[in-house]
Amino acid sequence: MAEERLYMNVVTGWDKMDTAVTANNQQVPHLEINLPGLRDRTQRARSLYAQYAAMMAAKQEVWKELQQVLQEGNAVLRFLREGVKAHYGKDNEKLVEFGVQPFRRIKRKRAEKPTAAETPAVSPASTPDPAK
Repeated sequence: MAEERLYMNVVTGWDKMDTAVTANNQQVPHLEINLPGLRDRTQRARSLYAQYAAMMAAKQEVWKELQQVLQEGNAVLRFLREGVKAHYGKDNEKLVEFGVQPFRRIKRKRAEKPTAAETPAVSPASTPDPAK
């Protein structure tokens, strides 16, 4: 967007200079010799910008098509992954070969009950007397 404004401002400035020098050729006849070069560059800039705009449109179309192909490819990939899981089973290590993470159960440690030796003994002297 910024490039487009820059292009438009520059080429518009060239057109204004061309018009002004042509309109005032009596006062600045020595500058009129450079106008053909400016006109050629103006025409070339317009041509290049039209080509650039066409390429940007084509780029957008290609990008849109690429996004569609990627979306379709991912749908097929999901189908194949589920098929591999259905064939081998969801926890088979063979799935790794297909790029599928096998289901690995979480092994939880059982909370062990403390033994009698580990439990602190409560002495009658250390317990507070509720009657006091």
